Amino acid sequence: MINRALAVSAFLLLAGCSSEAAKRTAYESLQYKAQMDCQEHPGSACPDKKSYDDYQRSLDKRSEPGK
Repeated sequence: MINRALAVSAFLLLAGCSSEAAKRTAYESLQYKAQMDCQEHPGSACPDKKSYDDYQRSLDKRSEPGK
């Protein structure tokens, strides 16, 4: 399943999609992998499931001057 997500990501990059779409796909693939790893190892700390848009907003807040 992870290989499929990586293959789709690579295809989108090679097909000339926008860099934003490529970043979104990569982020979602990593989030999916983290969730799968968490399910395979019960009892370990699972990362918060955060949408790409929420992630991007948090980055934007960090890069604002004076914050």
